[in-house]
Amino acid sequence: MKLSILCAVSTFALLSCSLEAGAAAGATEAVVAADEDARADAAARAALGDGPFAGIAVAVSRNGKIVYRDGFGFADVERRIPVNADTRFPVGSITKPITCLSLQQLAAAGRVDTDAKAGLYLPDLSAPARDVAIRHLLDHTSGIENYIEVGEFPYRQPTGLSRGDMTAFFAGRPLRFPSGEKFSYSNSNTYLLGLIIEAVSGESYDTYVKGHVFAPFAMTRSDFEARPEGDANRALGYQSRSGTFSRAIGYDWLVPFSAGAAVSTAPDLLRFADGLFGEATKGVRERLLAHGTLGDGTRNAYTQGCLVEGRLGDARRFSHSGAIYGFSAHFAHYPDQKLSVAVLANSQGENFGAITLSNRIARIFLGQSEPEQIDRPLDTAAASWIVGDYHVGNRRLGIDRLRFSLRDGKLWLETGTPGRGGQPGEKQEIPLVHLGEDRFVSPRDSEQRFRFEKSAEGVKVLLDYHGGDMPFHRVSE
Repeated sequence: MKLSILCAVSTFALLSCSLEAGAAAGATEAVVAADEDARADAAARAALGDGPFAGIAVAVSRNGKIVYRDGFGFADVERRIPVNADTRFPVGSITKPITCLSLQQLAAAGRVDTDAKAGLYLPDLSAPARDVAIRHLLDHTSGIENYIEVGEFPYRQPTGLSRGDMTAFFAGRPLRFPSGEKFSYSNSNTYLLGLIIEAVSGESYDTYVKGHVFAPFAMTRSDFEARPEGDANRALGYQSRSGTFSRAIGYDWLVPFSAGAAVSTAPDLLRFADGLFGEATKGVRERLLAHGTLGDGTRNAYTQGCLVEGRLGDARRFSHSGAIYGFSAHFAHYPDQKLSVAVLANSQGENFGAITLSNRIARIFLGQSEPEQIDRPLDTAAASWIVGDYHVGNRRLGIDRLRFSLRDGKLWLETGTPGRGGQPGEKQEIPLVHLGEDRFVSPRDSEQRFRFEKSAEGVKVLLDYHGGDMPFHRVSE
């Protein structure tokens, strides 16, 4: 009897301890969550002015459950309509992973051979584009010219263009390099993938995506409507200049098409990110995460699922950015922590894009510190070997040339941004922050970092922007 009583007392004590421990753990988790939310709020509000951005929507999920979502600033600056967590934004090139998933679904079903040439499915396509393998379209190693960089493309009037009009801008132009040799980001690649999806499925691109991606992932507020008219919770696009906002150019969705036409929300992008790594894509995930090899034997960081594999600190991630006519976006999934982050903005900031805020938000929820930004004194005589012109190496993201010079105790970066649609490019000069050990960072964008190296082969600078290095090689004197 006494033993039974003792057992009962012991069991009650253990239960009480367990409940108390659980309550304490829950209280701790609540405190941590509140701190994360407060810091995310602060980061987003700071970005409104620092970007600057008209409006921002942010959402974060952990283990497939949304743990943070909010809106900041204005969806409509003129009418002072605020952004909320469910405001819809065009997401630009985040459309590309959506397109690549759709293509790889068809490939997994045996309906598309990714080793085959594009002309097998698009017989009317002009050479040399028709002779490029689909796998080189998927990971931007085709060498096909990016249509928005072609002088004849009407960048400032992107309306009224048929599919034939669009392919005429790039399909017959000489390749930048033999397919598979280098990475060169090109909207033309993913535009062609959309045409292949239509040819194989027998459905329009948007119908296929709605039925095979948006519906299975419960992305109920995602579609391809480029115009905001009649949408009560849709952000307007803006360009920022000297801290003021002007309405961005309107466009037809069939112009960016499968390369950049999707419209979505921050929570829907989390559903997409989590869906890519969930049961719904189990049969195609190996295809989505596969990497090709460039001509020099290095691995292409851009996967066959139109995802950039890289790192944020010590956290592995898959991500993609987007920008289109007054909008900036970024989504990322951190598979080891099962964390996803989405940031959407309705202006293209003068100083940085949505990826920079996305990284800052991710660090909060990953428990990482922000990288230091201490500007250390620069010995300009010792740094003289850095000075010169640098040309892009085997990974190109729209910039072909960088120039570095020394003056006033600073290393200055000069970039020549290519023109679009016959418009002249923009020249910018920026004094960089010196971090020490031949490392520098842009004062305008804390995620744009430069690391200089010299070897027997010459001098190069590695631009770390998307969690991976883009090499530029100094031109020999």
